Amino acid sequence: MTGDYNSLLDNSPKRFVGLKQVLRGITDGTVWCVIVSSDCEEFIKARLREEARDKDVRLVQGPLMADLGRKVNIDVGAAVVGLVR
Repeated sequence: MTGDYNSLLDNSPKRFVGLKQVLRGITDGTVWCVIVSSDCEEFIKARLREEARDKDVRLVQGPLMADLGRKVNIDVGAAVVGLVR
């Protein structure tokens, strides 16, 4: 999980926030990249790694959940953000 999450978020206006939406996006092929917060639970990371590997989706390490939530303009922390094609 490497990459610059800031430039990815800045260049991707359409995104999904939250595990359920991101997993749905991976499954239906609309998500091409997932930003995972650095303090995300390990079981969530493992699930995302498995799903992303099967669908050739890029995983990028992001900031803390609180910071990722602020970056995507929500009032709570975000464990994962999926970038839509």
